[in-house]
Amino acid sequence: MAPLSRGILPWIVAILLIGAAAINPVEFKTSADFDRATQSTGVQTFLKLGLGAGVAAIAALALLVSPRTRRVLSSVPAAALVALGIVFLATSVFAMAEIRTISVASALLYMVYLIFLAAALATLGVRNVVGCLIAGSVLYLVFTLGLYVVFPERGQFVEYTSDADSVIRMGGTGHPNNIAKTAIATGLALIAMLVGTAKGKLAIGMRDPWVRLFCIGSLLLVAIVMVGTMSRTAILAGGAATAMLLFDRFYGRGGVVLFVSAVSFVMVAVLAVSLLTGEGPLSESAVGAVTKSGDVEEITSLTGRTVIWEEAIGFIAQRPVTGWGLDSAASVMSKRATGTHNLLLHVSFSAGLLAAAILAGLLVWSFLFGALSEHEWIRAVMVYVLVSGLVEDTIFESFPTTLTMLWMVALMAPVVETLGSNDSSEVNSSDVDSSRFDTSNIDSPSLAEDAHSGG
Repeated sequence: MAPLSRGILPWIVAILLIGAAAINPVEFKTSADFDRATQSTGVQTFLKLGLGAGVAAIAALALLVSPRTRRVLSSVPAAALVALGIVFLATSVFAMAEIRTISVASALLYMVYLIFLAAALATLGVRNVVGCLIAGSVLYLVFTLGLYVVFPERGQFVEYTSDADSVIRMGGTGHPNNIAKTAIATGLALIAMLVGTAKGKLAIGMRDPWVRLFCIGSLLLVAIVMVGTMSRTAILAGGAATAMLLFDRFYGRGGVVLFVSAVSFVMVAVLAVSLLTGEGPLSESAVGAVTKSGDVEEITSLTGRTVIWEEAIGFIAQRPVTGWGLDSAASVMSKRATGTHNLLLHVSFSAGLLAAAILAGLLVWSFLFGALSEHEWIRAVMVYVLVSGLVEDTIFESFPTTLTMLWMVALMAPVVETLGSNDSSEVNSSDVDSSRFDTSNIDSPSLAEDAHSGG
């Protein structure tokens, strides 16, 4: 590994991280629907496969020669993620013949990205990994907004709320809900960079004024994208995650004032709706005012999700052990559903109840050790996955996107604090200088620095 350690490996890893965050979410629409990621033969799919090949090469090399990568993967949450990947691979073999190749490919991509992210943490450190994912996501959001503004016929998504009515949403590079998911994940990381502490191996706070200016401008971009996508589930989950990100700053009198102000704002909003509609705050017309279609059933059915969940459970009952295969819902479920719209149902449908049990354990770990973490960005990512996972598939796409990668990084990141003198055998300490990736001039736990400290 010596040749790669002389400044080459960190750059390769960083470029792959940025590329994955920028390209993996892209799904150009070819009709009213979006193609399955691993079935489309568009340019974006070939780019993703090319990135996947590079990711796989780094992952294989890291497993062979990087003790630090192997230590990251030996942590409890990482071992559970690996176990989940093994179940994905085993059950994908039993997928229906017409989607078996897709399912196996999706499972392999999950595994190589998991190992690659562990290698990235061992090579670049937490702050730099998160920074690369943010940079790639911002590129994706800029491209999405540009397509929406400059080429509206390609950048818009027309959602029909009834036979006669429709809503135009931002959606040129994917389904609006998926675009919003990436925007929210990016926004949460950006806020953590702005308000977080700049100390410690797991902190991502930045104090460089130019970096902070970039974060503020990117947050404005995120806000514009969220308005364009009109994704209520992403906004609600993002709001809960933001509250958890900032909750330790709301103690004392300031916290009380903020809480009272928020409750007062909600009460005023409810009163205003009541006055404008002439109905009580819980009346059908008042609730219908916050829907896209104006129909209160859109809220009471969670925009049709209750029916979709019933359909998904029926399919899971048919194949509870093996599931139907990763990335199979678009083929197996009805066209109206296209997915399970619940994280646990998504994994149960894809890989059976054993995979769902492993995921349930990971979600409990996410709550106990993530949502209550002292690090703002970890709290935010974990809470967003937990809340969004109630009504969306949220993570485990065929090609992992920003939120999936951030979630994996957040689960594995705590072990980085334990990497130190015992890992000095990996490389010569003078060969790697990953601090060049950190514009805040704050020491990050790079592979070389830890090796040097142990030498």
